[in-house]
Amino acid sequence: MGKYSHSQFELEGRFLGFAAEEGYKLKLLRLSTLSGEYRVKIPKELRPLLYRTLVPGEWIEVSGYQKLDSFKGTVKLKAIRVVPSTPHRSLPQPASQPASVTPVMPFGRSALQPIGSEPTACAATSPTATLSKGRAKTDTILVCQKSDCCKRGAGAVIKALQSELEERGLTDVKIRGTGCMKQCKAGPNLVMPDKSRYCRIRPEEVAAVVDKHFPVPSEVAS
Repeated sequence: MGKYSHSQFELEGRFLGFAAEEGYKLKLLRLSTLSGEYRVKIPKELRPLLYRTLVPGEWIEVSGYQKLDSFKGTVKLKAIRVVPSTPHRSLPQPASQPASVTPVMPFGRSALQPIGSEPTACAATSPTATLSKGRAKTDTILVCQKSDCCKRGAGAVIKALQSELEERGLTDVKIRGTGCMKQCKAGPNLVMPDKSRYCRIRPEEVAAVVDKHFPVPSEVAS
């Protein structure tokens, strides 16, 4: 049996802030969950976006890989995705030492085909987006979180989506970050639940896109 074992994890909780690892660089995020506090290493390509967008106290969902040292009995966590989440219960005071993380099933993959011919929609090749199992029946908006899209404003688009969904009471609609959608030069990129893809989306355009895909039912005249 090898010294190290690897598995996937998924955690949800309250973001507490960033922490340094072996020096002054803030490479870790601190997360308070129902089972205690965890420190998760952030990959280099995600750090600029998370530094700008994460606010202590907000709820997030973190998924990635955990590395268990069977000799030392230590676990190291590394994130591959960090997305906003909806608070659903109170958390206890964070524990001083993190416990081991329960592995989850490998993430499923869902092919997304672009549809429609609107000016802001992309007529591009189909991307492959990473989704957690068990979310298939939930409306999900996918936003590319690769570094090129982040540099082009993906973080601001995510914030705008959060705001518009909250204003409309669409708390059951999830926002999820994905890997590369193969349209880096046309970022930021997002895919709506009906598989319509939008490229070069700007924060000020988000409201119109949400209205289009989640129309408010007209009041019936009495």
